[in-house]
Amino acid sequence: MTAKILKLAAATVFAAMVMAGVAEAQTPAPADKPTVAKYLADGYTVQRSDIGNPFLQFILQKSTASGQVLVWCSVQVQTGETSSCRTIK
Repeated sequence: MTAKILKLAAATVFAAMVMAGVAEAQTPAPADKPTVAKYLADGYTVQRSDIGNPFLQFILQKSTASGQVLVWCSVQVQTGETSSCRTIK
């Protein structure tokens, strides 16, 4: 139980860093590359997060008029760079 709380806390802190732009201090992502920060800025919320070296994985959710949208994203822990995002629903 404690491990789950620590993972959630780490993911929450990381998400806050991404929103603040701290984790993206390196070369900015191309405008067309999806990132966790862009999804969060677009109104998505973190539904689940899991950390596993070397990646932090997120399930992001947004309710729209046409239904619920779920997106899976993988972020490199060391750099904070979004590796990939995929719509899963």
